[in-house]
Amino acid sequence: MVDYELVVNYFDTALMITIAFAAVVSFYYLIYFFTFWIKDKKYPEGKIKYKYAVLIPARNEDKVISNILNSLKNQTYPADKFDVYVIIESKDDPTYNIVKKFGYNVVIRKVLTNRQTKGFALQDCINEIKESGKKYDAYMIFDADNVLNSNYLSLMNDVKNQGFQIGLGYRNFTNANKNWISATCAIMFTFMCSYTSKGRSLIFKKVTLMGTGYYVDTDIVDDAGGWIWTGMTEDTELTTYAFHHNISMHYYPYAVYYDEQPTTYKVMHNQHIRWIYGFIGNKKPFKKHKPLYNDKNKLNWAVGLYTYEVGIWPFVIFIVLQLLALITVLVLFILACVTNSQEKIMWVGLHLVLNFILFYGVFVLVGLLTVIKERKNLKLSFKTALKGIFGYFFYFVDFVFALLDGAVHPRKRSLWTKIEHKGEIMDKRAIEDSSNG
Repeated sequence: MVDYELVVNYFDTALMITIAFAAVVSFYYLIYFFTFWIKDKKYPEGKIKYKYAVLIPARNEDKVISNILNSLKNQTYPADKFDVYVIIESKDDPTYNIVKKFGYNVVIRKVLTNRQTKGFALQDCINEIKESGKKYDAYMIFDADNVLNSNYLSLMNDVKNQGFQIGLGYRNFTNANKNWISATCAIMFTFMCSYTSKGRSLIFKKVTLMGTGYYVDTDIVDDAGGWIWTGMTEDTELTTYAFHHNISMHYYPYAVYYDEQPTTYKVMHNQHIRWIYGFIGNKKPFKKHKPLYNDKNKLNWAVGLYTYEVGIWPFVIFIVLQLLALITVLVLFILACVTNSQEKIMWVGLHLVLNFILFYGVFVLVGLLTVIKERKNLKLSFKTALKGIFGYFFYFVDFVFALLDGAVHPRKRSLWTKIEHKGEIMDKRAIEDSSNG
């Protein structure tokens, strides 16, 4: 005979202990909550006009490449202070002719076997730049589907003038209003920028890189022995390297770029597989503490490093336990229904509803706060905002499915699946920046 009350109480106790544990070891997220509402500081115009190499991996991206190239043509930053390199894999790629019409550089990769990640594309491009003898102060990384505000390079140059070795701008979205999937993706990235990266930037001079929209000093790359971050998630590898080597980083929300988000479950799910296995993958090669930059405040560095290493694991543990609790209580509820025990049906059913409301409510609250705080930037319609807020839970649940999918199909962990970009721009601000002025 199943002791329903004992089993349910056991999971309730486990959840309370987990929540308490998570709150203690991830105290920094509570601190980030307060930095979330702090007004962002704006820097003066940088006196030094640094020279940048803008790198854009763009294999078969002819549908979208014109948008970012137009936005680069529209930059207020001096044209002689940045060069653009578009990286492709074949001269037969239609992207080639488009880039040539703009007058920018095309890098055609030569060795592709077991080297088809974005990180390897960046490595090949940087190696070619070095061989050419050209010198740059920093590399600026973008994706082919990005669109930059006209002052993006100027504002990031202001950040570099403040001495930051890596700078990250604010990620906005070309198609956030498309459907609930694009909306939830937009909310997640906005939360990562405005909450996590902003908090880390203010307290520890660190950020979480998210694939695109950042610069990294040339000296950092040279000291590492070249572009060594070539895995499935090169942004996570570089972030790990930056934290362990105490590289000064800054998140600057005034520098805005736009990014196309997935609009189908399949694309979103494939992204999640790549991200989650990149996140839990081997990062040992990027944790060597030589050279150590900015070592004056080693306590601040140590605490910042702790926050990065602990990361989201307490949250992950909470999600897993909460899912196990829900499944267990659901099974007990079904058993109670089968045995037609009215008292147990009511008691277990109440616990099932309350557990789900708690679990689901956390995601609704985070989504709601993010949309409210960043409403002027996100500009979601009321209807799409509701879809995004109430769909946020399901977006994160898919990470569990992605973890299981990758475990059952190991090949998916290392398979670089191309994301088909449509180039649809729904945000009027991005349309202006991507137009042929």
